[in-house]
Amino acid sequence: MNKNFSVILNVVLAIAVAVLYYLHFSSPSAATAEVEGSDSTKAAKPIILDPKDIKASKIVYVNLDILNEKYEYLQDVSASAKAEQRSLESQYQTKAQKLQDDYVAYQTKAQQGLLSENQAKGEEEALMKRKEELDQLELKNQALMEKIQAKTDEMNENMKAYIKDYNKNTGYDYVFGYSNSPLSQILMVDDSLDITQEILDGLNAQYREKKGKK
Repeated sequence: MNKNFSVILNVVLAIAVAVLYYLHFSSPSAATAEVEGSDSTKAAKPIILDPKDIKASKIVYVNLDILNEKYEYLQDVSASAKAEQRSLESQYQTKAQKLQDDYVAYQTKAQQGLLSENQAKGEEEALMKRKEELDQLELKNQALMEKIQAKTDEMNENMKAYIKDYNKNTGYDYVFGYSNSPLSQILMVDDSLDITQEILDGLNAQYREKKGKK
């Protein structure tokens, strides 16, 4: 019997949306030129273009912070996950505290010789069974984290698919994802290139339609 029933719940709910939309619909950006060698073999040599010769690209961006805050699909997933997480946390804390109190009481009675051998064995088995119930709650929490990750992946794929379809009518060469996060790879944006609201409105309309059909 393990005499140290230390039970700590550290449930972390992390829904981080870090999506880099990189959709390139133009011709390949890298070109090579073949040069004839003295032995008649051909070698590929990269072409370095002068800035004035680089083709102008149509570039826009989507603010990921706003999507993270206002995309209704994400809001619903987050609310559901938080509610489930709070329930698991409450159950765990209640059961853990009761188990700890009962274990202390068991130790006291055992030290005072108030339990027969069979009684002590029965209480130990009951305590161990309740410890296993706590372990099951931890497994449920892990399953919740996996479900959240799956929902996040689904959301990311849906957003990229929507933007790709949206771009059929706009013909942008690049649609970047921008965030104020210090980890963002885009350090500066021009507000005139912001199409966040259009994308957000479209995604929410799409989600409401799917939600209404369920």
